[in-house]
Amino acid sequence: MRTRQTALVVALAAIFATLVVASSATALPRMSLTAGSPCATCHITAQGGGARNEIGWGTELFTRMVGFEKVGLASWDEAESNGLAGGKVMIGVDMRMQLARLGRPTARPPSQAEPGLFDGFQKADKPDLMVIPMFFQPYVTVSPTTWVHFTGGYNISTLEVGPKKSARYPGQAAWDAQMVLHFDAKYPQVRLGYLQPTIGVRHDDHTMLIRADALEPRRPAIPAGYAELGGELNYQPKAWLRVDAGAYLNQNLFDAMSGRPVNPLGTAAGDGLAWLGRVSVLPQFLDLGLNTWLGASAFGSEEYLLINGFAGIGKSELGSIQLEVSRSTGAGDYETLNMMALLSYNLKEWLVIEARAEQATASATTSVGRREATTRQAVVGVQFFPLPYVELRPEYRFILSSNDEAGLRDEYALGQYTLQLHMFF
Repeated sequence: MRTRQTALVVALAAIFATLVVASSATALPRMSLTAGSPCATCHITAQGGGARNEIGWGTELFTRMVGFEKVGLASWDEAESNGLAGGKVMIGVDMRMQLARLGRPTARPPSQAEPGLFDGFQKADKPDLMVIPMFFQPYVTVSPTTWVHFTGGYNISTLEVGPKKSARYPGQAAWDAQMVLHFDAKYPQVRLGYLQPTIGVRHDDHTMLIRADALEPRRPAIPAGYAELGGELNYQPKAWLRVDAGAYLNQNLFDAMSGRPVNPLGTAAGDGLAWLGRVSVLPQFLDLGLNTWLGASAFGSEEYLLINGFAGIGKSELGSIQLEVSRSTGAGDYETLNMMALLSYNLKEWLVIEARAEQATASATTSVGRREATTRQAVVGVQFFPLPYVELRPEYRFILSSNDEAGLRDEYALGQYTLQLHMFF
């Protein structure tokens, strides 16, 4: 234990020395592209997500179809901030639930078989509709000065209470806590603690395939809420340039990978180090009202390497287009290649239409031979904010999945309506 902690300290010191001699995505990346603001405008950390500051709290107060006064809560509209003790303590919460069908369809007996939508497919019985507690995390931030913040939260949905089993994915952290130091805009922001590495773009939707593993369709490679003990530097020396670098222990990453057909980290135990490097450019074309980003990140540990590339363009108050690709490699000839294209259109500030197309492919050499899998997903839906801090996300999803193991092929298609509820403060 002491050896790996010493190695972590040395790695963090080296990164700090290099950067001292960057923000691109908010909790909803489309907001950054349409507003042209870095995530640190509304969040405590440069990465985005998690606890919000007073600007983020106030912005969401006015993202609504109607105000609280329409439902008899006028005093909530009159609140000045989410801060206590003169703004030195800030509170918040994120709660996300989903109504969806999980798993694959169940084949019907031959006597009841009916042709499906595609040649070679037969109609099957859909999985049961389930209410899934995806996330319920309160936050607290303590800021004794303007340049130091202590922030963290606990995901209550991961608790096991009585017959309730934990909803946590392997590798998902139940909590996060970090110290954020930022003396001045001309210096890097320093994050130390139990935190999520800045991999690619941080999305708020757990159902996206960009961090998925098609060999394990119900188990993301990098789960939402992933965190490790470590540190990170986020440096934005120019308005159009951001650089991130970090070093972490790899215990949760090892837990996420060790239950797969092969462990991409190799034969090493879960007591090593992980590292991250990320560069993004964020040019703005103010005369045209356009905001853009283009960048890449690399995240690795032992034999595992995950590379993300991302690009986006947005027009103020109109909408955005986002493209992202991720590729990972590891032991056992493990490979994944995931791609996503996402289009959003703002009908109103509180009503946004979204459509995305995704594909995830994965392969690995196991003890029984080569395994290959592909999942394709098309999603159309809306983001509707009826009240401040309340989002409803009805969607229609169509999924095509295929899995080939040692020459045996298994395929299915599933179409379904889903609903996500997000309540936050």
